[in-house]
Amino acid sequence: MLTGMTGFGRAQLRYGKIHFTLQMSSVNHRFFEVVFHIPGSLIYLEDKIKHYLHKRIKRGRITLNLSVSGNLCSKASLDKELAKEYFRAVCALKKEVSLSGEISLAQLSAMPGVLSPQESVLPEEVIWPRIEKLLISACDNLSRMRLKEGEAIEKDVLSRLGKINTKLLFINRKIPVVIAQKCKRFGSSGISSEETNAAIRNCDIAEEVTRLAFHGKSFAAKIKNNRRRVPLGKELDFITQEMQREANTMGAKAQDVHLSAAVIEMKSQIEKIREQIQNAE
Repeated sequence: MLTGMTGFGRAQLRYGKIHFTLQMSSVNHRFFEVVFHIPGSLIYLEDKIKHYLHKRIKRGRITLNLSVSGNLCSKASLDKELAKEYFRAVCALKKEVSLSGEISLAQLSAMPGVLSPQESVLPEEVIWPRIEKLLISACDNLSRMRLKEGEAIEKDVLSRLGKINTKLLFINRKIPVVIAQKCKRFGSSGISSEETNAAIRNCDIAEEVTRLAFHGKSFAAKIKNNRRRVPLGKELDFITQEMQREANTMGAKAQDVHLSAAVIEMKSQIEKIREQIQNAE
């Protein structure tokens, strides 16, 4: 069984007058990576969040957005020195340009940085259980999408393996015919038996066919026996590389138009399998 790497999860939670919203999206990536977009007051939770996610997700780039809204203001902050600086600057400007008028308290307190709300910082023992609950819910949603993608990938690659096996059966039946034709042609051309045998060995692809068939069976077995959905993406990608190598050798050695056409079709299917496996965890 395969798991994909693309998914989306969302969860919401209310605590008193505070509203939390957590959104996560994942895309394929060679390793595990988390990109955080969370309030500055909660940055200290990044390691805990990452540790939890890595227990659930082994590969992929995760983008996590956490927003906190509601009544977080516990008190107002007044910068008296800054207010005095504004007042002195305005008085100096008033005198320099000979303007009349008075600066009001409302105008002064509206100056940037003079009066600002201070958000209350919730202690970790209060905030983390709520964040963890959000993570569990969002991860469950994201995992369901990744599992569905994995099922689609599995169905596609196993279907393509079936097409490869069909071509391998054709090639196996065709090889003795091609070799017999070459033996007959070389025999009538006056070429020595040693040269004939060397030419036959150079175009005999039976060994490559056997190895490619073995890799295909190994690939399918690893998927079907993976009931615990252990990440297989990297291992399966390696197997497809080996399949490509065998197919390339077959293509170079096959000296028959029908064999060459079958090999080209197999190489196309292997390449498509590898493209799909790039999206498997």
